[in-house]
Amino acid sequence: MKCTIRQVKKQYFDGTHRYKSPEETHADIAPLMDRIGVTEVVDITHLDRLGIPVFSAVRPKAAPGAARVHAGKGKEPIHAEVSAMMEALERYSSEYHGDPMEYSTYEELGIHRAVDPEDLLLPRRIGQDEKIHWTPSWDILSDEEVFVPSNAVFHPYDSLGMAMPLFRSDTNGLASGNVMEEAILHGILEVIERADLSLAEEKRSLGRRLTIEHDCPAREVIDRFEENGVSIHLWLLEGKTGIPTVAAAADDTVTRDPGMLVIGSGTHTCPEIAALRAITEVAQSRGSYLQGGRSDPQREEFLRRAGYDRLKRINRMWFADADAIEITDVPDISTQYFDEDIRRTLAEVGAHTDRVCVCDLSRTAVPVVRIVIPGFEVSYMDKDRRRTDRPA
Repeated sequence: MKCTIRQVKKQYFDGTHRYKSPEETHADIAPLMDRIGVTEVVDITHLDRLGIPVFSAVRPKAAPGAARVHAGKGKEPIHAEVSAMMEALERYSSEYHGDPMEYSTYEELGIHRAVDPEDLLLPRRIGQDEKIHWTPSWDILSDEEVFVPSNAVFHPYDSLGMAMPLFRSDTNGLASGNVMEEAILHGILEVIERADLSLAEEKRSLGRRLTIEHDCPAREVIDRFEENGVSIHLWLLEGKTGIPTVAAAADDTVTRDPGMLVIGSGTHTCPEIAALRAITEVAQSRGSYLQGGRSDPQREEFLRRAGYDRLKRINRMWFADADAIEITDVPDISTQYFDEDIRRTLAEVGAHTDRVCVCDLSRTAVPVVRIVIPGFEVSYMDKDRRRTDRPA
């Protein structure tokens, strides 16, 4: 599979950068919902007093181990609705659908033809002569085909009874788009985001406070939180690259519900979009919690026992004092073109890895990719997958 990055001009700039407007995207993907098993798309905005748009897409027949409720966020209802539907498409596309896989050892496949599994920060040693599944991808740094462990491509990963899983599969780097270039860019940005969160958690430092003083979509959403008695703590993480990653934590002193001590994050070439994604993800997490669509009985019991004050102390780094930076002082490296944003992003990522692998998982007319970047941290998602040269 060869992946060619074409020149694609961005067409839509209201709170996000897209090739099509959300209305056009909705018209494209609505007919696909039945095919991927979505039975309803629900506006759950009313569940939270904030009034910030949050939608959910319900897919009851998702593969065992996969989420059945997919949440969407955005500054306008149409953004949130399309977000939920696109996430459902991504998750459907990431499931194994009889895709061709190689079954061999790393050495048999050839070290120049495959990603070393150890570079994916495994929680266990891979055995000598251990055979695993491999999926073809295209390395857009070296412009060549390379095989990656299928465990890093499909979610949930099904070993078909032939191999021992390398790690718990997840959705890191899974992204969709109106065009392939849009999907690739957002997949890369998500991998960067999770790596930055992992590093912040390991260092127990979130970097600098982020302030937004001027009128913009992110400021408007922050004002909506604050008008309802919810403080938003914004952070610019000390990232692995020069691409800005913004994290947000909510402190709901009105309800004092420990389940409402939620966080969000976003990475983008444009700092204001990164901030908006982080803030609206907080609203999405609140909506999902209130809906109960992603309830975890163990987490619910922990929240009940911990209580609001103790949970806030446990997560005190999110509410700590720190030096601040105004968002207008954060470099904006976004351009008018998706391919140029990809090139600028690869220039940053290439300083830390030899490969950026694109796996095409498109099952419909909507492009869906899985981006795998060897060496990029994932401990924020999986505590067992840490670098051995760092303290636990």
